[in-house]
Amino acid sequence: MRCTSCQHTLWNLTGNTCPECGTLFSRSQYDFQPYSVMFKCPSCAQPYYGAGEKGHLVPTEFECQGCHAHVSMESCVLVPVPGRENDAIASGVPVPWTTDAGFFKRLWDTTIAVLISPRSIGVAIAAHEPRLKSAFTFFVVVMGILFGVSLICIGGQGIFMFLMMGGLASVFGGVSAMPSSVLLMSQLGPGLVMTMGAPLIYGSYVPVAAAIAIGIWRVFGGETGRDTQGGANLSFSRAVEILLWSSGTLLVSLVPCCIGYFAAIWWTVSAAIIASAFASARVRPSASGLGAWSMVIGMLAPLFVGCCGFGVAIYFVGLPTTAMFKGGVTTFNSSGTFSTSPNVAPLVPADEDEPVVDVPAPAVP
Repeated sequence: MRCTSCQHTLWNLTGNTCPECGTLFSRSQYDFQPYSVMFKCPSCAQPYYGAGEKGHLVPTEFECQGCHAHVSMESCVLVPVPGRENDAIASGVPVPWTTDAGFFKRLWDTTIAVLISPRSIGVAIAAHEPRLKSAFTFFVVVMGILFGVSLICIGGQGIFMFLMMGGLASVFGGVSAMPSSVLLMSQLGPGLVMTMGAPLIYGSYVPVAAAIAIGIWRVFGGETGRDTQGGANLSFSRAVEILLWSSGTLLVSLVPCCIGYFAAIWWTVSAAIIASAFASARVRPSASGLGAWSMVIGMLAPLFVGCCGFGVAIYFVGLPTTAMFKGGVTTFNSSGTFSTSPNVAPLVPADEDEPVVDVPAPAVP
């Protein structure tokens, strides 16, 4: 809670004037996380929690239980709840994508937020009801940008290789080694398959990672605490929303020399920080670590299983393929191992009594 003019802290003040610059302020102009701020009676310091939707007193005026004096929210001394100092911040600021700003400004602000200040996104998510539709729209926009830029790069690379390998042959009077259509598809095909499949892979990955994260959260006692508004503290829809918002970090892969692995790591870190801030704001400060690790494990588990499955597939498919190229036959034994036999006819020993017939070599003309 800071002054809008000079950013001076406004906690523990009895008046409504900033002590640094003299700017007037009102308690009601600030929104807080529910139960993160105490409103103390100015006469006897009796604390009351801000239990309203915006962290305000409900009702805003009443008789103090300690000194029986008339108390209003505007006359109270505001103090953050011990242990929730980081969460006792204005929650009225939503996720930038959900504001009324222009398209590119919303996209830029949301991407920058999930990259360098993901905690603010977690606090903003915790302050509102699930917004899966907005989060999914943001995710689709991110996937569309990645798809469009990748398609342009692959098309440019494919056309360049087509011209260099065979397309220019006719210009200099040569003949291409293969048809132009085959040459062009050999350059564009693999990249097109990967580009078109990436959104489907990411789209399938999000719910799987969210389900695993929620499983870890519940197994280790995350459901023992309930949020201040009575709903589920970290549900499947909330986990999906966190992953969708944090997917903005994938746009880092568009930066030259910044490979996709780095963007994926950043996505994991950002989602973990958002989940930590959400758990701290909606459940209790001690749940922040569990929220972060649940999200990390949820995001890494599908990758681990996928890599193991790919390795097993390579093992079972690679050995028979290698043996085939070497001219052998590979069989799978009951012991769980492969054995390779050469694909040649066995040698038959010659009969010693059978006469040896010399075949003369053909004459050279």
